[in-house]
Amino acid sequence: MLKRLSVIVFAVTLSMVFSVQGYGFDMPTKTKKMEHKGGGHGMMMHHQHMMLNHALSMNLEGTNLVMLGSMGMAEGVDAVSIEHGKMMVKHGRTMWNDMMSGDAMMKMHSDGAAPDKDPMMKYTHKLGEAQLKVMDLLAEMGSDKESHEGHGMVMHHQHMMLIHALKMALEGSNMVMTGKMGMAKGIDKATVQHGKMMIKHAKSLFNDVMSGDAMMKMHSDGKSPSDDKHMAYTHKLGEAMMKVMNTLSMMPKHSK
Repeated sequence: MLKRLSVIVFAVTLSMVFSVQGYGFDMPTKTKKMEHKGGGHGMMMHHQHMMLNHALSMNLEGTNLVMLGSMGMAEGVDAVSIEHGKMMVKHGRTMWNDMMSGDAMMKMHSDGAAPDKDPMMKYTHKLGEAQLKVMDLLAEMGSDKESHEGHGMVMHHQHMMLIHALKMALEGSNMVMTGKMGMAKGIDKATVQHGKMMIKHAKSLFNDVMSGDAMMKMHSDGKSPSDDKHMAYTHKLGEAMMKVMNTLSMMPKHSK
């Protein structure tokens, strides 16, 4: 009886081993090296672009939190919203600086991947310049009481929607890059498709805010860029954001 039980236990254990291997898990005694597309220089750029996108997204989200707290509609929470938002803006810019002028970037330059010699590095700097313009403009956003009253509240919401649209495009771009790394067969295609959908709808939302009925009514009411400083700022910010989205759409293929 004991011998028969031992045989049964051995058979069950063996079947479990094969089941685990069948689901794609390797036994501890066997080590496999992960292989993926876009390795080397291309993979480095993938990660740099994704980190730049994340840094800008962090800056954008922080700005929205500052605006939300500045509306003065939630006493006791507004101060926390503003404080946390400012922290995100600060650390988002710090991360951006690390990506554009940190040790990794300097090493790539010294290894010959300079903007005037390498098309991908040239693109990276073009993207970085466009992102920096947006962050600089967001830093200029008015925090005075006047900017939060009357048509200022409408602009608050417009700015928040524009920021959301750009964040959506940045996230979509990161999803496209993730899918194109070729590390998750069966998921990569869906990742790329969803990323492209996000970019498409981000541009649609952006266009609705910048040229939709609400914007046209504000213009007809005399709040045109030439007559209103807040509207002039909104259009300037919108142009900078659109440049980032257009640059994301022009991203060249990463080398393998």
